[in-house]
Amino acid sequence: MKTAKWLLSAVSFAAAVLALLSPWSVASPFFGPLVLWVTKFLALFLGGMSAISVTNVSPLVIVLPLLGGAIFALPFLGLRQVGKNQRLNRYFNAVALGVFLVALGGALESALTKPTSWDPWQVIELALVVLFGLLLIRSGLAIMQISQPSFVSARLVGWLTLSIGVCFSSFVLLPLGILGMAVLYFVLGITFLRLPRLSQ
Repeated sequence: MKTAKWLLSAVSFAAAVLALLSPWSVASPFFGPLVLWVTKFLALFLGGMSAISVTNVSPLVIVLPLLGGAIFALPFLGLRQVGKNQRLNRYFNAVALGVFLVALGGALESALTKPTSWDPWQVIELALVVLFGLLLIRSGLAIMQISQPSFVSARLVGWLTLSIGVCFSSFVLLPLGILGMAVLYFVLGITFLRLPRLSQ
């Protein structure tokens, strides 16, 4: 339906903006991983370690990342209607679940992290980010192997997904991966707009 493609396009563009706002907005599912990257990897690289101390936890710290995770997951679920490929649909579902789990992990990390060197919630969030990266890599490879793409930007989407997955799974290149997510969601927004029609 025409309404579905416009909705998916709008959500994709919103996700692109939210990805760019990740360093400043707790609503982004990547805010938690980015804080973890700054306090652990960057601090270690600069010659020290820092810990997160949580004093006041607002319910919004839990709710907003989950809302952001849903926004980031919807375009991948929308790709199921574009690809019409059962094999690809499994990967799109897995990536959508992966980004939502990263958001959930970030919310729990923000709410429950103690001022220690490595809190268990931080380890869980790190594992979820790496898992999400691996899901993106597998999904990107699957998209690039399509012999007859069902949408014009399939190769570009596959290449972007693969590259972003490498950034996330390494964790070291996390900020680059988040910038890549903004580009990917912008491309998905344009892809949905260009579709002649989208079935429910």
